[in-house]
Amino acid sequence: MSEIKVSVSRSSTEPALEFEAIFPKGDGSTWQLQLPCWRPGRYELANFAQYIKKMVGVCDDGTEVTLMKIDLHRWEVPGSVHTVRWVFYADILNAGSTFVRDDLQYVNPVNCMIYKVGAESNGYEICLCDIPTNWDLATALPNKIENDSYVMTARDMQHIMDSPWMTSPELWHAEYEAEGVDFHIWSYGCAPPNSEKFVADHKAFSQAQISYFKSFPAPFYHFLYLLPPDIEVRHGVEHEDSTVIALGPEEKINSDYGYDELVSIASHELYHAWNVKRIRPSEWTPYDFTKACPSKLGYIAEGVTTYMGDLFLFEAGCIDLNNWCLKMEVLLSRHLNNPGRLNMSVADSSYDTWLDGYRPGVPGRKGSIYVEGAVLAFLCDCRIMKVTGHKKSLSTVMKLLWEKFGMDRRGLTADEYWDVLADVAGERLDDLRINYAEGVKDSWEDLVEAMAFNGLKLSKSLGDKGEIVPTLKQL
Repeated sequence: MSEIKVSVSRSSTEPALEFEAIFPKGDGSTWQLQLPCWRPGRYELANFAQYIKKMVGVCDDGTEVTLMKIDLHRWEVPGSVHTVRWVFYADILNAGSTFVRDDLQYVNPVNCMIYKVGAESNGYEICLCDIPTNWDLATALPNKIENDSYVMTARDMQHIMDSPWMTSPELWHAEYEAEGVDFHIWSYGCAPPNSEKFVADHKAFSQAQISYFKSFPAPFYHFLYLLPPDIEVRHGVEHEDSTVIALGPEEKINSDYGYDELVSIASHELYHAWNVKRIRPSEWTPYDFTKACPSKLGYIAEGVTTYMGDLFLFEAGCIDLNNWCLKMEVLLSRHLNNPGRLNMSVADSSYDTWLDGYRPGVPGRKGSIYVEGAVLAFLCDCRIMKVTGHKKSLSTVMKLLWEKFGMDRRGLTADEYWDVLADVAGERLDDLRINYAEGVKDSWEDLVEAMAFNGLKLSKSLGDKGEIVPTLKQL
């Protein structure tokens, strides 16, 4: 397999990264370079080319030639050119960005790495030229020290685009094993709050999730935490064998709220290792980074994951029933107080994330794939448990989807998802699909009934500002 050799170094004059890539020689004809225009985990156009300050080819004699842009994120390269240099401006810190400063290089390659069109199977060798080897490196990519530099490898374009790294003079690091899988926790900035319990909770929800799926997609997994003491941020992004979770500033990190947020996001992101990274809508199989890729299945990708992430915290004993109810109250408050759920279905709202992103947009226009999707997942879970006498659940469905679709990375369609739900339940759940996935029926009565099935009373009142306030109590 041909490899693309990439050198990465920090600009000496600004918060930017300088890249140089040597591509395998072709047949001498003109070829094309592509920069992704969106990233996994964020189903909207991101237009990363806006951060490219320079993109040039390098001739054999070392002279640089400007590359002609033939699309917003694509360049044409003369057949005689095999080396390309570019500069990426990196001053945004969140879980999906690329960011550099004196004590940190955090890179999400899908923001800033280019690939040769038609040669997506090429591997990558990435050399961190100016990073001292006494710095810590956190990544799921295979790596080694060679000629006093960190060198990482990726098997192909899809692999590199879904494999972030962060390196710093000192990263907090812990390890644990769950069901035969090696897990790593890395933290930049602040150490995780209550670190001993933090690691124990990670191990607990990891074991709980793997025990339901019966297998894990990889022999290892890395949690990469960005916990800057001086930056306001809250964000998490899933990757193939890792996740990046960002929270700050320091007073938030070290609060009870901060601890709960970090563990909740972590459980959510780990569940993505199965759901989305492998169990994936057909529109995203494989990822096509050249254009918008709308799918109506965001309610599975993010909704099921949102519901299951918190449920597994409860299953694992990380939170008690009261805390689970508090999380559901927050979720239901967001659900009930968004009139957009009664205007546009969660399936259509999923499709339209590519139109107006994750912003609220026009008031009352659309729902949330996270919130409305999680509510639908809860209703499906309760229905399956009820009709099977608690013998099966939504977790049974997800395990089957993992075996039938995820293991082979076969794209999932809506019909296939609802067919598996029906197979597990022993009856069709088409009313839930029609009413709450593809329709806009008010969910209140079904929610009250589902909570009662779980021994909980769901009621609502009006708050001081006229908002709906849901309340859960044990019957």
